[in-house]
Amino acid sequence: MDESSEESPSRPQRPEKTQEELAEIKILDALRRGDGALPPSDLPLACIVKVLDVANVPKANDAYAMVTVMGHNDVTWRMCVYRHTVQAGRNALFVSDAAALPMDDRFRNPSICSVKQKTYRIGYDKLPHLLPHVKRHIYRNNCGVLYPVGDFKELRGKRAGTIVAALLGIENADELKERQNEPKGKRFQPPVLSRTSRILNFIKNLRK
Repeated sequence: MDESSEESPSRPQRPEKTQEELAEIKILDALRRGDGALPPSDLPLACIVKVLDVANVPKANDAYAMVTVMGHNDVTWRMCVYRHTVQAGRNALFVSDAAALPMDDRFRNPSICSVKQKTYRIGYDKLPHLLPHVKRHIYRNNCGVLYPVGDFKELRGKRAGTIVAALLGIENADELKERQNEPKGKRFQPPVLSRTSRILNFIKNLRK
């Protein structure tokens, strides 16, 4: 019997998506395109924010939530974070995607975000920092991450809107990169003295 004449088994048809599932896919697609909003601008490197609302993201492996926060000068913006990391009505620490974090283990929290170590060579100094990885595959306009305020004792009593970058030693990654690209200054080298000058200096020191 000719094998080519054999009919290949038909694949089982996928069940049609319900109206609810189609609506959830539409929401996720809108978030991936930025939800029609412009990315926030002129945000501080780090500040205390108040979480205004939290909404779980559908069709995202039950892992992510969209939050609206209010920060410095009462500016509000949206972010995508891991679920259950923040609560509506509570304060959180906002860290911008432009931040270079100090080598502090409190920022190495995999339940918040992953970080990459970057060493900036400025002059003759090597300055290691941590760069936060901001997830954008769910929300295109994601601009930073949120840490629980309770992890940072120095932030107790700080109100929403307070800028805390200097307090936590957070710097601007772009500025560090620019300083790294600046030409290095020459090391100071003492003048080389002739043999006669060294003998005269030796005699002067004996007379003191």
